[in-house]
Amino acid sequence: MSGFDAIINRKAPSPWELFKTNPSLYMASKLYNTLSQQLPRPLSSPVRTICISDTHNADISALIPPGDILIHAGDLTHSGTPHELQVTLDWLVSLPHEHKIVIAGNHDTYLQTAEGRSWVHTWRERGIIYLEDEAHTIQVRGRAFKIFGSPFTPQHGNGAFQYPRTGVTGTPGRWSVIPNDTDILITHGPPHGHLDLAGLGCRALLARIWELCRTHPPVLHVFGHIHGGRGIENMPWNSAQSIWEDIVLKKGGWFRTMHLLWAMLWGGRDNRIRTVTVNASVVGGPRDRDIRPPVIIDI
Repeated sequence: MSGFDAIINRKAPSPWELFKTNPSLYMASKLYNTLSQQLPRPLSSPVRTICISDTHNADISALIPPGDILIHAGDLTHSGTPHELQVTLDWLVSLPHEHKIVIAGNHDTYLQTAEGRSWVHTWRERGIIYLEDEAHTIQVRGRAFKIFGSPFTPQHGNGAFQYPRTGVTGTPGRWSVIPNDTDILITHGPPHGHLDLAGLGCRALLARIWELCRTHPPVLHVFGHIHGGRGIENMPWNSAQSIWEDIVLKKGGWFRTMHLLWAMLWGGRDNRIRTVTVNASVVGGPRDRDIRPPVIIDI
């Protein structure tokens, strides 16, 4: 493993390593975490969502609890062969969840071919909804959820479903394809600055989600790709979040860190607008030998 693959699959650094590398960025991350870890209270009859990503051929069916919706955010396989995909399909089909939503990832190369695309859409006959830059609406106990899924990530190596890094800036770009009324967003990669090891995510994706939150913030965003970024974050869409994203982009700075503290203490919060974001990467650790359980979110 080399290059960017080594970066996205690396073990998460220890707190001491993070502090030594960039003290101001580390302190800013601790401040922002106090804000972003405040998860909203679910409704009295919540919809249980089971989130997984980056299983890379691991059959984790024994680890998956019951729920209403199962989401797999890509990298179903390691090499993307038809055989690997068939094995993964079989254990996904065996699960009892009423709604199973799946996207591909950069490792799932066969699904980018014409034959693979034709085959994967037959998965619906077996209860698996596969999404590639498209939306699908489901009903759960009288609640409707419009779900948009996309496998695309910024270019690295020769993987599948990639777009050029050149020009990937703070404008929505190719992510304008996400509908304005999306309730649950599934992408293979993270937005910039959020559960992405402090800066490996996509700025254009982040810009599009900011646009969505002006009128219809998604209640849930599930992704993976950056194995070491696994976790849960509650994005508040306020000035503190914007300052945090600027800190990540500019790699720290004590003045910006103090600005973040000021915004958190005196800048006000809009707790009505929140998006729960989940990096649900299953494999991780040294050489991806760790198998981690699904992330459970009640919405």
